[in-house]
Amino acid sequence: MFLYMVIQMINGVKESGRPADKPWVLDVQGERFQWDKPEVTVREALERAGYDLGQSWILTLKVGGEPKRSVGLDDVINLTHPGLERLRVLKGQVNNGDAALPRREFELLPKDHAYLDGLGFRWETVQQGRERWLLLRDYVLPAGYTQTSCTIAVSIPANYPAAKLDMFFCAPHLERVDKKAIDRTESRQAIDGVSFQRWSRHPAAAWNADTDSIRTHMALVEESICREVEQ
Repeated sequence: MFLYMVIQMINGVKESGRPADKPWVLDVQGERFQWDKPEVTVREALERAGYDLGQSWILTLKVGGEPKRSVGLDDVINLTHPGLERLRVLKGQVNNGDAALPRREFELLPKDHAYLDGLGFRWETVQQGRERWLLLRDYVLPAGYTQTSCTIAVSIPANYPAAKLDMFFCAPHLERVDKKAIDRTESRQAIDGVSFQRWSRHPAAAWNADTDSIRTHMALVEESICREVEQ
């Protein structure tokens, strides 16, 4: 009997690529949920994550090594694939019939996904040749600027996080209400067909690939934007 149980456990690892006594995991909009079965429906995942199924949702599934795809409530998610399955949830858009999904032209680190989604940022990743950009839409600005919000762009090196994040870019170009010039923002950068204003701001401490990330870089962005109008 003992030998039979060992064989069954070994078979479980071979078939699923995971120990037989470990739960299956699904990432739903940055939050991870454990399951005691290898397949769940999208409907089950949304209910478990607390989403109102009476609302309209735009749903996409990303499986490691495969392109993202749109899914419906009754589609089945197979959790036995290598890597982590990610279900992304976006409220259905009704204005002007526009239901465009956020672009994900390259992947960020899982911790970056969780950070950006957790704060409710409307974000996209855009690739232009060798340049990779993270775009944060509708970033709320403090009082003191002529604009109330903007899009923030951050250049993501191909070998991030080994390579550091540096500077950031704003569109539209930010202006102070007192018309005072903003130092070191004279350069312009075309990103996604839009002219962005480059803010030449650099971290004071050396970059640490183990602890630094988009989260720590956004602290630089926020501090720089706020400090400019708090002087």
